[in-house]
Amino acid sequence: MSVTSLREPLFCALFDTERMLSLGARAWNDLLLLGREHGLLARVGMQLIDRGQLDLAPPKARAQIRAACIAAESSQTAIRFEINRVVRALAKVDTPIILLKGAAYLMADLPPARGRFVGDLDLMVPQARIVEVERTLVAKGWAPAEAEEYYQRYYREWMHEIPPLQHPERETPVDLHHTIAPRTSRVSPDAEALLGASVSLASSRLRVLAPADMVLHSTVHLFNDEVGKPLRDLLDLHDLLCHFGARAEFWDELLSRARLHGLGRPLYYMLRHTQHLLGTPVPPEVNRRAATTAPAPLLNLLMDSLFAAAFAPEPSTHSRPGAGFARLLLYVRSHWLRMPPVLLMRHLAIKAMRRARQRFERQPGGGGA
Repeated sequence: MSVTSLREPLFCALFDTERMLSLGARAWNDLLLLGREHGLLARVGMQLIDRGQLDLAPPKARAQIRAACIAAESSQTAIRFEINRVVRALAKVDTPIILLKGAAYLMADLPPARGRFVGDLDLMVPQARIVEVERTLVAKGWAPAEAEEYYQRYYREWMHEIPPLQHPERETPVDLHHTIAPRTSRVSPDAEALLGASVSLASSRLRVLAPADMVLHSTVHLFNDEVGKPLRDLLDLHDLLCHFGARAEFWDELLSRARLHGLGRPLYYMLRHTQHLLGTPVPPEVNRRAATTAPAPLLNLLMDSLFAAAFAPEPSTHSRPGAGFARLLLYVRSHWLRMPPVLLMRHLAIKAMRRARQRFERQPGGGGA
């Protein structure tokens, strides 16, 4: 953890709760604003509850923190129930069901689940079974959440998942994957290896990715994709590295699996930024070996500045100069890594026209219902 990070109210709350309780009114206000925006307020609250210190927080802050904790707990209850319904619906479909991201953290009882709001259910099944799984879920009441023909084609031909499904009664999005990166992406993780190394959860047909693969999935999602809450996802990675890294063999597995999946560059970025911002303990030899996939020095400096803007512990309404432009560049980069140029230009043009049409329809007299 850097000295600069600990000066920020949100990092102070996450890593130095004793000092956090002495914050002034303005710092508390910043903490609440940042915690909500980055999806970390419930995590702060759970840490205070674990230490028996929640009642020491200012009354108004205490009320907001408790509300965030209740919302996170409610989301986790909803995900557990959705998992139960999906498993029940797929009882006669002979396929492994691998939980991803927040659902995996929750059901495997991993540190990132503590106080985490889990908004959707991410699953992975073999590509050869994904059509059967989709048809079975649709027959049991789930329906596509995206009906537009272009986006149906976008998901089915180019992405690593089918269009999201949603049950009309519960409305929890179900994202059904067959790998962890788009088919058109510049990286091509080995889906068979991911499935083969996955780990069964006790007394369940559910599985999660192996520790190294779980870290790499979160890594490629954060450092190659467009991510809504990057600071929360970086903290997830910090938690996973601290948890799995207690076993010495994990680090060799992480480097080996990164080579297998072609994810050396994202792994380098992840190790660099978790250590710089969060003080994640990583063996020096691991850093040395990961650095063999580092970009050229000038590109490395550029990416440092862009990722620093993405992970900045500040509200988007009060961003420092240039932060918005940096996030725009990361947005363009994420699409550049996902698609070849011609497909990318076409996709961005269609997205822009869709947003313009939606804005027009929301205006009075704009043709909306």
